Amino acid sequence: MTLLFFIFSKENIQGGVKQETSLLAERRLKETPGGGVREMLDELVMDEEYDTLFKRLFNQAHAEVIKYIPPRFLRDTPTDLTPVFREYPDFRQDRDFNLWLEASEEFVLQYRKSIDIKIEQFLIDYIVWRWLETKSPVDAHTYFLRLEPTMLDVVRLLTRSSEPIRRLPSFP
Repeated sequence: MTLLFFIFSKENIQGGVKQETSLLAERRLKETPGGGVREMLDELVMDEEYDTLFKRLFNQAHAEVIKYIPPRFLRDTPTDLTPVFREYPDFRQDRDFNLWLEASEEFVLQYRKSIDIKIEQFLIDYIVWRWLETKSPVDAHTYFLRLEPTMLDVVRLLTRSSEPIRRLPSFP
């Protein structure tokens, strides 16, 4: 078996969300009462000011990633074994998303980077979707439509192998 590990840091994903929402906000203009237009930077950008909300959405995105990955590939990660607090989240620890997967011996390691990119894309798109749900529903829908195809790509990459599937004949 081939052990694959992925680490998605809070800072990296938060930076990706900030960049994605900033680029979107620059393209969205809002009419002012005086007849002018202004960018919607204050309304649409999710920056460090929303750290607690980001952490909550980041954790929800973790759960969504795990939901899509077939159980036979999942392995325990050290951070999942003993949570510090059960009732209240501890924001000082467990900041990153660590994912350990076990693929077959036939797994082509070249796919690892593609899986890493796709999961990072999913995390960013999920958080941006949830952030924009009430602020810009049309834009939120665009991000929502990306989620399932992205994770299906991850599953396809995990199940690919370098050897063809051998099946026994179906006749007796």
